[in-house]
Amino acid sequence: MKFKNISKIIGVTLLLVVVVVAALTYWHPGARTTQDTSSTTNNHRKTVRVVALGDSLTQGVGDQQNDGGYTGRLKTMIHRKDHVKVVMHNYGKSGDRSDQIEKRLLDSKDMQDQVSKAQAIVMTVGGNDLLQTLEKNVTINKQSRLDAQLDTAEATYQTKLHRLLTTVRSYNDRAPIYLFSIYNPIYVYFANIDQVTHAVDDWNATTKTTAAKTDNLYMIDINRALSVGQFKSVTQQARLKRQSQKSNNGKLSTQSFQEMALASDSAKELNQYLSPVDHFHPNAKGYRLMTRYAFQQMQAHQQWLLK
Repeated sequence: MKFKNISKIIGVTLLLVVVVVAALTYWHPGARTTQDTSSTTNNHRKTVRVVALGDSLTQGVGDQQNDGGYTGRLKTMIHRKDHVKVVMHNYGKSGDRSDQIEKRLLDSKDMQDQVSKAQAIVMTVGGNDLLQTLEKNVTINKQSRLDAQLDTAEATYQTKLHRLLTTVRSYNDRAPIYLFSIYNPIYVYFANIDQVTHAVDDWNATTKTTAAKTDNLYMIDINRALSVGQFKSVTQQARLKRQSQKSNNGKLSTQSFQEMALASDSAKELNQYLSPVDHFHPNAKGYRLMTRYAFQQMQAHQQWLLK
């Protein structure tokens, strides 16, 4: 009699264990993830067309590994992470301002066709618009003139950028646009001088304000990451400012700006993310950083991947 009762108890216990295990298996996040992933994968494209528009950063200038700057690396990363074929069209051209990028688009039937077919559009713009203004006007003794010139240049740039984005949207009104911010390439040498830093910050603010008027556009903010380079902590930046003060004595002239931003005869670069050839463009490490930031935004806003 006791043996039968024990058998019943064991039987009931085993049944409960089976039920619990089955329930845990069904409700376990891993099980749900597998089911959801399979369902989502079925909705993914097999081939994704990405168009990159912009200046030298899109062209990939400074990439000593010749891997296409961020565009080549982004193509590889999307393929590896999202398991889709990526067709990348790179329309970057060194030195182009916002209006020149637009003009190339308006003049090129090939660019228009590829933009219209794109599932995602990545852009770098604004750096040359600002650089040309700074080259003409940077001087520590004429701050008021610089401020006035920057205000005028910002208003002009805002108009040009809005026109460029409107033109892009006229060829493709659905693909998400991922737009990079600009950065301060000479910060590590002039960390004690706020002129250029403030100009870059203001320029990026203008870009964000203008971009906010375009639907389905997402900013990729690389400003701080590329500007400060490896000097990320407060202590490191304070030391950098002290060193900069000793080397430039608190003065930033047009000549010194051009020498540091556009020098081509130095084998070293203080910022580990920038090219030692011109002290301006990203090197391979810098382009890998840009790629990671772009991919993060594309993963956060994945309309381009869905059918």
